[in-house]
Amino acid sequence: MAKKPDSKGGKKQQKKIRRPNPFLYYPLLFLAGLYFKFKLKVTYDRTGLKDLKGPALFICPHISNIDFVLAALALKPYRPTFVGSEHFMSRPLIRWFLTQMAVIPKKMYCADIRTILTIMRAKEQGHLIVIYPEGRLTCFGHSVNLTEGTPELVKKLGVDVYTITGNGAYLSLPKWGKAGFRSGRIHVTTEKLISKDDIGTLSLSEIEEILERAILHDEDQVAREMMSGVTYKCKQPAAGLDGILYKCPICGAEFQMETVTTTIGKDADAQNTLSGNQIYCRACDFTATLDQSYQIHGGPFTSINQWFLWQQDQIDLDIPLESEVTISAVGKDGNRDLNAGSGHIRMNRETIEVEGVVFGEPLIFTEKTSSVKALPASVGSHFDIYHKKIMYNFHLKPDPRANMKWVGYLDKLNENIKH
Repeated sequence: MAKKPDSKGGKKQQKKIRRPNPFLYYPLLFLAGLYFKFKLKVTYDRTGLKDLKGPALFICPHISNIDFVLAALALKPYRPTFVGSEHFMSRPLIRWFLTQMAVIPKKMYCADIRTILTIMRAKEQGHLIVIYPEGRLTCFGHSVNLTEGTPELVKKLGVDVYTITGNGAYLSLPKWGKAGFRSGRIHVTTEKLISKDDIGTLSLSEIEEILERAILHDEDQVAREMMSGVTYKCKQPAAGLDGILYKCPICGAEFQMETVTTTIGKDADAQNTLSGNQIYCRACDFTATLDQSYQIHGGPFTSINQWFLWQQDQIDLDIPLESEVTISAVGKDGNRDLNAGSGHIRMNRETIEVEGVVFGEPLIFTEKTSSVKALPASVGSHFDIYHKKIMYNFHLKPDPRANMKWVGYLDKLNENIKH
């Protein structure tokens, strides 16, 4: 007997790619919309989304942890399909939530064919797919390089390409900040980058140029221009800033910067309280102030970006970095163990070398810096490296704030190679 064809004319039916759970998605989006409107003063320019219909691809700059919510609000009533870092799936509560939101997980900075195939199926089923192709959240409000393979993905999908930018999102919730949301202003803009009818006529280099322009973003410039005169109010605006500004611009000491500590001053009999808008060097008593418009006073730099980029310029690539580490890893239960192991890590121009023990077994490997590309990091906590497609978190000892120097080392190395 002949096999009965299915409803797709004999073709094997694709696995359905879910959209976010509407019973959870819409109520949460409604509440987020109210909070963002009144607390963060969010406004939207949706003119770039005229005639939007699926399938479509969104290539967006990654500015703040609230980028996903801003994009979802800009796209309502659609339920877009987000692509996010796989490392969030190792935390049970977040994993449950992201599963309900139908997020497509992606391994950062390593080949992940499973993700590509899932994105292709989502496209065939008419989804709006949102990607943040820098591969990591910037810690100082300035975009980083486009990850390899993004232009090829655009070419392969062959759909309309858009972008959504949350101008002021970093200013409202900086990655380094420990003071929560800052009441100020965010203006969300949208733009159609490429029509599906034009993709076939564009070269990969031309597509890459368009995408690079779309994600090029500088929140320092936004603060000076688009948000000129806007203040981002919170009680402790500098809290956590020492997590990214680790080098004193006066004496050059590293990892001696502090914010929101109890007292300052070398003389115990003449100590002063450090207020929530100050950053202070314990080595030389240098103190600078960050105001609520993100301007720095009292030092050689007037902005966080200037200080951060000066730090990176000071890194000597001929001096290897090395440290003892605590290692976090995902166990057999799929959950991250913060104390899975320990060891030693070393990085020079050519390689990153790890030697340690994880889950009672030896972990010894060497990765070329050219293949690692970048170190996604949590400020003041750890950075991530994939080895054989398994992610490990490295917490540096004795001061985990040192991870910003490691991030800067590899970024500077790759920029030198690129140019």
